Amino acid sequence: MNKNETFRGIPKMDTILGWPETGQLESNFGRQLVKEGFTAALDCLRSRIKDGNAPENIKQFLMDSVFERLREEVEPSLRRVINGSGVIIHTNLGRAILPDAVLDHLKEIGGHYNCLEYDLEKGGRGHRDVHAERLLAKFFGVESACVVNNNAAAVMLMINTFATGKEVVVSRGELVEIGGSFRIPEIMKKAGAKLVEVGTTNKTHLQDYEHAIGPNTGLVLKVHPSNYRISGFTESVTASELAVICGKHKVPFAEDMGSGNIYDLKQLGIHDEPQVSDSVKSGINLISFSGDKLFGGVQSGIVIGRKNLMDKIRENHLLRTLRVDKLVYAALEQQLILYLTGRLAEIPTWKMLFESEAEVTARTLEFSETLSKKACSGCEVVPSQSKIGGGTTPEQGIKSAALSLSHPFLGPDKLADAFRKLSPPVVGRIHEDRFLLDFRTILKDDLEVLRSHVNRLFEL
Repeated sequence: MNKNETFRGIPKMDTILGWPETGQLESNFGRQLVKEGFTAALDCLRSRIKDGNAPENIKQFLMDSVFERLREEVEPSLRRVINGSGVIIHTNLGRAILPDAVLDHLKEIGGHYNCLEYDLEKGGRGHRDVHAERLLAKFFGVESACVVNNNAAAVMLMINTFATGKEVVVSRGELVEIGGSFRIPEIMKKAGAKLVEVGTTNKTHLQDYEHAIGPNTGLVLKVHPSNYRISGFTESVTASELAVICGKHKVPFAEDMGSGNIYDLKQLGIHDEPQVSDSVKSGINLISFSGDKLFGGVQSGIVIGRKNLMDKIRENHLLRTLRVDKLVYAALEQQLILYLTGRLAEIPTWKMLFESEAEVTARTLEFSETLSKKACSGCEVVPSQSKIGGGTTPEQGIKSAALSLSHPFLGPDKLADAFRKLSPPVVGRIHEDRFLLDFRTILKDDLEVLRSHVNRLFEL
């Protein structure tokens, strides 16, 4: 059959839309998307015929092309990923895993009407700011709290509330930049405040703050260094010392705690990561931190502290632009209930942090023994070093265990690429020319899928 005859054999759109198979596609994807898909498939078909590469079965080619196109178009770009990197709070992989109790409560609140801005006692309009405040105040032992969409927003809100047109005093050693180009000096500028640097990069003394605080000081800010550390010849002022100075001058004292550590990490060999409770006890007036890092919950910025200062924050019109929705409040409140009732074992972040090396090793060995013979021949259980992630103690690891995979035909880079192309994708890491899957961050309901993935790749 020559090209002209093949071109004449191309069905018209009306004919295509009348096919029973097209009707089935329309019931799943809608007529508009299906029609657009066939238009693109017909263009592709004409190009192939012109190039002398016509398919044997035109109808089958069109149906296959449209189905693949539709599947790709309606598939969400935000997809589940199996995290074998060993990084617990992996920013690129969605940070904290939410507990089952939180997910259940999200379905309850998201699937029904709720009292987001309705006062059930008074029978009239209420304020969304009250949600989570009572539980946050109780858990952290503070007077008041509020929630915004992330910690960067929380920091900006504090600065804007108390220091617009005024000065903010910060140690030079704390003028950090963290992920996403979040720079403290830039946040100051956007918030309408003037930065006043005190001390030097490695040393800041109490008198440095004393000399800097004046009639135009709106706020003294302490910043957690996150994934940045200065070691050696250093000196800094403690929060309790600084709280006394700020109290004497009647200047609000705030701290950006970044990851918001609420755990005692000493049993993991980590001794230099401060806890939120320590900052509360030291007398800091306002403390902000992330809800989706070490707190182990949903993305949010949490501000806790004195009620008179929180009331001023609530009067700031900027709060409305940074506010969170019903799902964030629902997730945060349920997470706090888990903490307050001592149900830590239900919180994935806590479980991953404090599972022992022996327990992770046992899980990894158990998994390796269920693989096919071909896969087993290329697998070895090896010691590993997990990371907390989220800017927390980047140079310190947690002893863990990993499955080291050596493929007969695929090197480490190509093997990593092959795992990322699976559905759901698997993200591991390459260490010393070996592809590793660290089991500290692999969830129980990942195992069956992961087993199938590993066996499949070793059948290649």
